[in-house]
Amino acid sequence: MSVIPLPQVCRLLRTKTSYGVGERGAEWKRGESTTAVYWCLATMESFGADDGYCHPHACTRGRACYEPCAEDEEADEEKASSG
Repeated sequence: MSVIPLPQVCRLLRTKTSYGVGERGAEWKRGESTTAVYWCLATMESFGADDGYCHPHACTRGRACYEPCAEDEEADEEKASSG
């Protein structure tokens, strides 16, 4: 059975289920919940610094206000050095 990696979402994206969980509890990053409410730590609102809505499907690389997590930066550096 293969493990599907979690998507890389902005480090400023939050939802109440993102607190107090380790990597195993980070499924919120998949954005599959129909009841979760997301917010940005930069604006403390449900929209980001670029006025786009906050959601794991929207707060990804390529968005103007996106900030990578340290783990994502390390993974990118590993890929670049091995490739």
